[in-house]
Amino acid sequence: MKKQIVGLLSAMVLLCAGTAIASDWNFYGSARVSTFWEDSDLKDQVDFSEGLQENARIGAKVKVSDELTGRFEYGAKNDNANIRLLYGAWNFGAGTLTVGQDYTPIYLPLSNQVWNDDKGLHGYGDPYPGRRAQVKLQFDGFQIAAIKPNTKYYDGTDLVDKKIQVVIPRIEVSYGINISNNATFDIAGGYTTFEYNDDEDIDSYIIQARGTWEAAGFKLGLVAFYGQNAGNLIECHTTGNADGEGYAKIDTLTGQVDDVDNYGGEIVAGYTFNDMFGVEAGFGYMQGEYDDADEDEVYAYYLQAPITLAPGVTITPEVGYIDYNESGQDEITYFGAKWQINF
Repeated sequence: MKKQIVGLLSAMVLLCAGTAIASDWNFYGSARVSTFWEDSDLKDQVDFSEGLQENARIGAKVKVSDELTGRFEYGAKNDNANIRLLYGAWNFGAGTLTVGQDYTPIYLPLSNQVWNDDKGLHGYGDPYPGRRAQVKLQFDGFQIAAIKPNTKYYDGTDLVDKKIQVVIPRIEVSYGINISNNATFDIAGGYTTFEYNDDEDIDSYIIQARGTWEAAGFKLGLVAFYGQNAGNLIECHTTGNADGEGYAKIDTLTGQVDDVDNYGGEIVAGYTFNDMFGVEAGFGYMQGEYDDADEDEVYAYYLQAPITLAPGVTITPEVGYIDYNESGQDEITYFGAKWQINF
């Protein structure tokens, strides 16, 4: 029995060694620590926090051949290793087929905000869809994907996904073009639907556009979006509570559905002085309005000055302000820095 176990282990080692030799593995990592002070109006106090960011990461890009590639990436969410990316891609000539967990087609990043683990205005103006399990096709600037759906709704107390039925996957598409050597334009949209209690359809959709321009060290970008029940597709933080996450409200006693209209956007501008110093400012806005006229909105502002001490070594001081803009809701002023070393 021992000989059989040793033989099996030896075979596995040889198999892994053969695979490693046949593939090109490029490992990488990024250590990120945040140090921030936050002044909350609701708490009426200033709090300091320091910690390993959730998006600190280690991973690898794998090349098996010119046609077959892959990637994996682990993060540090809740101080535990979590899968950020894990996918394989096949270039079949006319396009690329991607299978696994990756950013979805409507992911159109713009902001480099570092507060709250490199938040990037996600949910505060930036329509961030996250990384999802999907089957994706890409043809030059066009992408389309069938994605694992998010079937949550707000029951008046919390976000839940009870008594639901899903028939089709979440669908997202995007198309991007280069207008000139220093300007781009992208348009994207997503749709998902599920049924509540066998008789109510909950439909969610979003459309968005992004434009960017860069020249002579300057950069400027703009994103705008509109959607319904957009929480099933993107992050929304219009109140800081479950009722402001962009999900439809369902009265679980009557079954009545109250849809929420979501819209907003962001504008980001920056300038790079040299290889060591730069500056970036950003503004984000997001609003959610239910059919019953309940309305919430959030404003976000930040100013940062990234400093590159050496290739891969950066410190990013940042100051910002988050305003939920409703009576009884919070206003947060923050300042601090992100410390990052890529390896």
